[in-house]
Amino acid sequence: MKKVASIGIFPFVSVVAALYLYLYFFKGWMVFYLHHVMETIRGIDYIVIGLTALFIYLIGIQLIEWKFSKKLTIIIYVLYFACLIFLLFGKASHVQGASFQTFDFILPFLEGNLRVITLGNIILFMPIGFLFYPLRFIPALVLALCLIFTVEGLQFIFSLGYFDTGDIFLNVLGIMLGYLLIQMNLVIFKHIHLVKSQ
Repeated sequence: MKKVASIGIFPFVSVVAALYLYLYFFKGWMVFYLHHVMETIRGIDYIVIGLTALFIYLIGIQLIEWKFSKKLTIIIYVLYFACLIFLLFGKASHVQGASFQTFDFILPFLEGNLRVITLGNIILFMPIGFLFYPLRFIPALVLALCLIFTVEGLQFIFSLGYFDTGDIFLNVLGIMLGYLLIQMNLVIFKHIHLVKSQ
């Protein structure tokens, strides 16, 4: 049954899920940040949908079979970081500035505006937090802050956008949510293993 799901059913489910995510999530985010890319690269919609479907499939088959392949995980993260670097530094905005209004996103978010952008800035960075699982909370937080400060600094230096403390807050929040999620899973797995061994 698992083989049938992974070979026959799950590819279809992955494509449907990727279409949904693109239409209701990624497209709005890309129009906001990467409108020039969407105008110059033909078929960018299909590329994004294809990559998203591939991500979902590679992660899904590991969850279905409950076997985590080191090779597949490396492939997933190579694709993830390639996409992330493109999204962060592929903007040809030629804008340089700084914004220190960290919580300006809250009111528009509550009013129903910029929700895709706000959630995207959180969810997009959660997978990085998964990699911090060996660390304690404070070192993980410090590393997350250093990483995002570096990204925002590079965007400022190369005129790829604003050095935005609001983005820093949301990105670090995403990393730490990913970190807390993986820590919770590790505790649950240890508990299940302990129960089975008794």
